[in-house]
Amino acid sequence: MIIFNDIVKKHVFFSNLGYVKTIVILSLRCKTIKRTVLDNDQSPFIIEDLKDDTGFLMLQVSNLWYNSHDKALKRYHGLSHMQYAILASVCWLKYSGNVLITQSFLAQHTKINPMTVSQILKVLEAKGYVHRSKHPNDVRAKVVYLTKEGKDLMDKAFQTIWDIDARFFKILGKNNKSFNGFLYELLKEND
Repeated sequence: MIIFNDIVKKHVFFSNLGYVKTIVILSLRCKTIKRTVLDNDQSPFIIEDLKDDTGFLMLQVSNLWYNSHDKALKRYHGLSHMQYAILASVCWLKYSGNVLITQSFLAQHTKINPMTVSQILKVLEAKGYVHRSKHPNDVRAKVVYLTKEGKDLMDKAFQTIWDIDARFFKILGKNNKSFNGFLYELLKEND
């Protein structure tokens, strides 16, 4: 059994025979680990302190960030975070000089699955924030346009997101540019 102080979540894993193998209680501030192995197996964990697990930290931080956006966007603008991400990307691409913004280009730009992008665009179209039309040169593609209602909504939603991000990333202070540089390097290297 692996026990972390400051209980957050409990997971129970079962072996092929159905016996309980490990109970893991995860912590945001784990400092000590007490280990008791029920069936003489070694722990699969190679990191003894979760603050040294980059992937787990990224999961936690990205979920906190995502949830802060999602909560505020739903409350003040009636949008999910994913809907906002698509609308914001349409705005960004338009203002960056892209005339024909297709669903597949949005999927590449946001790193969101193309089917998910398509579903989100259907919802946004039903709400009147975007409209789609056939691509002039590619019969398979659709071009996405922001409506006046979509632009008006984004003008308000942008300010909400900027305010949330300013509070969320305030802790980085003068390191914000370096942090963004590291994120960009990860993006480039793994894309």
